[in-house]
Amino acid sequence: MRELSIMEVESVSGAGLFSRLGASVLGAVAGFNVGVSKGGVSGGSTGGILGIGAIAAAVTMVIGGITGVVTGAVYGFVNDWDKTLDTFNQSTEQWYDQGIPTPKV
Repeated sequence: MRELSIMEVESVSGAGLFSRLGASVLGAVAGFNVGVSKGGVSGGSTGGILGIGAIAAAVTMVIGGITGVVTGAVYGFVNDWDKTLDTFNQSTEQWYDQGIPTPKV
């Protein structure tokens, strides 16, 4: 009996399922982060009087958070762990970069 390569082991039915599920969770966290940020920025830019811009920002933050979680989870499931981890790290490193005033969203 011969030894299987990594690619052959991953092609066995269900072998990469837990990796994809973990990547989905990580993608959902990154998607929520980016979705809420983009929703707040784009909704708050409408401005207006009597706090209408703030209301629009709150609504689009909720919508952005929901769509970000769904999109991030699907992205993680499709692209598996390595690519999703790289995307998550890039997104998170922008939050901790002291050279820019706000993260690029």
